[in-house]
This record gives sequence, structure tokens and C-alpha cells, in this order.
Amino acid sequence: MPVFLSAPHRVMFAAGSVQLVVAMALWLPELLLRAGVAVPPLALGVPPAWVHGGSLVFGVFPLFIFGFLMTALPKWMAAPPLEARQYLPAFFLLAAGWATFFLGLFLPFLLAPGVVLAALGQAVGTAGLVALLRRSASDRGHASLVVAALTIGVLAELLYAWALVRGDAGFFRWAIEAGLWGCVAPVFVTVLHRMLPFFTGAVVPRYRCDASFALLVVLLLALLGHGLAQALYLFSWRWLCDGAAAAAALRLSWQWQLRAGFKAPMLAMLHLGALWLGVGFGLYALQSLLALAGVVWGGLLPLHAVGAGFFTSVLIGMAARVTRGHSGRPIADDRWAWPLFRLFQGVVVLRLLGEFFPGANVAAALGWLAVFGILAGVYLPMYLRPRPDGQTG
Repeated sequence: MPVFLSAPHRVMFAAGSVQLVVAMALWLPELLLRAGVAVPPLALGVPPAWVHGGSLVFGVFPLFIFGFLMTALPKWMAAPPLEARQYLPAFFLLAAGWATFFLGLFLPFLLAPGVVLAALGQAVGTAGLVALLRRSASDRGHASLVVAALTIGVLAELLYAWALVRGDAGFFRWAIEAGLWGCVAPVFVTVLHRMLPFFTGAVVPRYRCDASFALLVVLLLALLGHGLAQALYLFSWRWLCDGAAAAAALRLSWQWQLRAGFKAPMLAMLHLGALWLGVGFGLYALQSLLALAGVVWGGLLPLHAVGAGFFTSVLIGMAARVTRGHSGRPIADDRWAWPLFRLFQGVVVLRLLGEFFPGANVAAALGWLAVFGILAGVYLPMYLRPRPDGQTG
């Protein structure tokens, strides 16, 4: 078997790394136009925002989610590593689906079939994790929550395909809200709740964490409530869920001991990424309260505090950790992830400023392409080469 196909994180992270760059490169012309730069627009078959939202929520994040879960979940469940037959079908379907989707931007009849193919890949991957869950009797709580969220993600992705067929903005809105707050956010939060104390305890002496499972449930319910309020345009009352989500997320950051996370760069990336969730929902709550008072403020600023600040920062930390740890290379020897992570925090701030100064969005997109272009150049070769320690995986 080719080395590239020998482990789930290799194939999934490689595809996700490429899509991180492609998705932003396709979005950049639209940002330039919005900033008043005279560039020829891409003649896409659907609104650029539909491509931007869909390719991130249903493309980039699930690839990294499956790369991580197919590597880590067997360990949670005290099971052997997945065999190629248990992860390659999902990968090939996901990769073929998104390749078809991007081709469909110029041949529109391929758009919806590409998304359906990718949704089938997510369904196959989720079914494999369900089978693993059924065979194990240990630590089923977090795994069950993750599988439930991934199932919502499959349904949301099929709704996205239907929105593309119909050209219906309402279906698109429901698909994105369901995919983001019913799948991606719950998976990230649940994985952090399960893994961050473990990662921190491996580095920090005498570390004790009492992160409450009940607090996790409160946060997950608040995320679902937020998504429902968004889909129903209940902006003025969304603060009820947003305030609860902000309080729960910040409380979890406190319980995870943010300051202790700075003992190691790889750990700090995850703790700082987690902090963005509380900040983002604090901004969401403020926006909703202002709407209740009749004041329109912030636009997509809170969304990008969560999407870029939380999701993508955590993605960098998790992907770097798994890539180094499962390629036979010492995690602490990574010279690229921490400097690029810090640079990416500047990208997040630029995107938040872009809500008020459109030119900052262009700078943020260029920064995104620089950060993930360099990370792809560093990590893609690791996915293609054998482990230097001679082990498999």
C-alpha cells in the first residue's frame, strides 16, 4: 500500500490542507471587488458566499474532523487502529465529491452531485465510527455526542445540495446553520472537552482538571439554540443562548487552566483557540442585545471570531499535533506551527476589523493564504513520506 494511504490522518489532512488554500483563493476576488479593487470576477455558477460558506463548513472542517477522529477515537474506545478498508472509502468519496464540486463552479450541473458524493463520504465515515462505538464499552459519552453531531452534518450537507439544485437562499441558510452549529461546533467542543485535559496533563506536572460534563451539555444545547435562532431570524432573542454559550465556554477555559497551557506551544494553541469560543459568543450576545434595543452592529464579526478564531485556530493546533505525533517526529521540535499560529491570530483580528474596513478583509485573506500555504508546504511532504522511526501509520 502507498505510504500516503497508510493512515487516516495522512489522507484527510492532506485533502483538507489543499482545500484550505483553494477555498480562500476562490473567495479572494470577491473580497477585492468589495474593497473597490477593479478585478475581473470569477464567473461561478452560484453566489460566491455560497461557495465560501459551503466549502468551509462541509468541506474543510469535516476532512480535518475525520482525520482526527479516525486516529483518536479508536484510542478513546481502547480499540485497535482503523484498517485501510475502514477509512479509505470515506476519504475517496469526500475527495471525489469536493473535486467534483469545484469543477462544478465552472460546469454548474456538477455542483449538487459533488456535494451529494461528499455527503455520502461523510455518512460512510460516520457509519464506521458508529460501528466502532457499538463494539466498545468504554468512554462512550463523548464519542456518542460526536457521532450524533456528524449525523446532523450529513443531513445538513444534503440540504446544501438541495439548495444548490433549487437556487434557494432559504435552504442554504438552514443548511449552513445546521452544519455549523449542529455539527462542526459540537464536534470541536466535544473533542476539546475530551482531549484538552489529557494533553495538558501530559505536559503540566500535578495538573488537575474538573471540567464538568454537565457544562459541556449546557454549551452544546446553547449552540443548537443559537443555530435555530439564527435560522429563524430571532436575532433580538438570540442573546439567551449566546450568553449561556459564552458563560459556559469561558468557564470551561477557566477549568482547563488557560495559563497552564502556556507551558508548551502546542498546548497553548489549543487553549488560546478554545478561548476564542467564549469571546465569539460574548460578541454574539452583545450583538443580540443591541438588536433588542434597535441597534444594528457587528455584521459577521461574531461569526468570524468563532469561525476563524475558534475553529481554525484549534484546527491548526490539533492538525500540527497529530501530524507530528503520528509521523514519528517529536511534537516539541515543530519550528513552524507556533510562529504561524501567532501570525494567524493577526489574520483573525484583521478579519474582525474587516467588518468595518473592507480592505482589512483582503489583508486577512492574503494572510490566510500565506499561513496555510506555508503549513501545506511543511506538512504535505510528511503525509507522503514514510515515518522516520520506521513504524507504520
